[in-house]
Amino acid sequence: MTGATPQPSPLIDSPRAWGVCVAAALGIGTSFGTVYAFGAFFEPMADEFDTGLGPTALVFGITLLLFFGSGVITGPLGDRVGPRPLVIVGTLLLIGGLLATSQVQHVGFGYLTYGFGVGFGAGMFVSPLMASVGGWFQRYRAVAMGITATGSGLGTLVLVPASQRLIDAHGWRSAFVVLAVADGLALTIVAALVRPAPVAPPPPARERIAAVVRTRAFQGVAGSAAMLSVALFVPFGFLVTFATDQGVSQRAAAALISVIGASSIVGRLFLTSLSGRFGPVRVFQGCLAAQPFAYLVWLVAGDRYPLLLLFAAILGVAYGGFVAVSGEVLAHLFGVVGLGSVFGVMFAGFGIGGLIGPPLTGFVADSTGGQTVPIIIAVVVTTVATAISLTVQRSPVHELIVTG
Repeated sequence: MTGATPQPSPLIDSPRAWGVCVAAALGIGTSFGTVYAFGAFFEPMADEFDTGLGPTALVFGITLLLFFGSGVITGPLGDRVGPRPLVIVGTLLLIGGLLATSQVQHVGFGYLTYGFGVGFGAGMFVSPLMASVGGWFQRYRAVAMGITATGSGLGTLVLVPASQRLIDAHGWRSAFVVLAVADGLALTIVAALVRPAPVAPPPPARERIAAVVRTRAFQGVAGSAAMLSVALFVPFGFLVTFATDQGVSQRAAAALISVIGASSIVGRLFLTSLSGRFGPVRVFQGCLAAQPFAYLVWLVAGDRYPLLLLFAAILGVAYGGFVAVSGEVLAHLFGVVGLGSVFGVMFAGFGIGGLIGPPLTGFVADSTGGQTVPIIIAVVVTTVATAISLTVQRSPVHELIVTG
């Protein structure tokens, strides 16, 4: 099953391509940073609404489901209309969701305002931006996609502690308003700079996407990513709360999320550079294998802040490498034709894991009165994710490849 090979363009790997790459990184950083900043809002919202961890975590779970699951819709749309229209519409939804959340009087309304507004709004342009960057590069595609994925680490590094400082100074409601203004400014720049790939392949037939999804290689990649996501978003939602419960200060606990963001940048830049030597699939598998070890460190850390820092650093490097190399894995195995659609299907599974993980952790923590059982669950599911990833073949699925 093949398609037409795009004609070479002088814009491929050009300075303009790198400009699109940087703009995409800014957009992805804004979206991921805003979604993950919910960890800073978690405790003050739960206190004001007088809810347990589970109901409040469900806001985050719904947000993650729509953030990643929206790729099923926006991936194919991006393949057809390019990323800019989706950035514009997503920005409006994102800003509206933040402003509306600043006014909610019950956690149930947060399911709609933050879950739909922020989750779906931010998710509208992540897959199209990543796919667009893949189409702008050929020789430097792995590096460019790694830089693009680095945006999510930078966004987490900047927006989570900034949100915590705003909450401390002005309260969580005002912090949401300031975040909405900052996001609007950043995403306006993204919309102005981002462009569709210069020689975009034709939109793929549904049959081709279905053929990709049926392959054992895709099922291994998507299945391991879905299992990983059940555990991955637990620290973003609960690390601050669990650390403060152990006696760590609020500011030091919030800094742990920044450590995850900063170390994820290292993982993105360093581990993607290894994909040329060892192959993207092998690096992908290594990133997954490091995560059970990270959660074991968290399990024994207790109130020992150096061990919490070690956990955050290991998780960040492994998570950053996973995010950065997953796009190169999909392009390597299946080609760049319909890459946005393929991303979208994979992200949908990622979103389902995000819907399950944080609320499950919250309800288990409420019922057991501590963090031990939730972290043990994270160790188990990341071990299963690693085992699934080992089933993924390392060579391209040749009958599906269309170079770009």
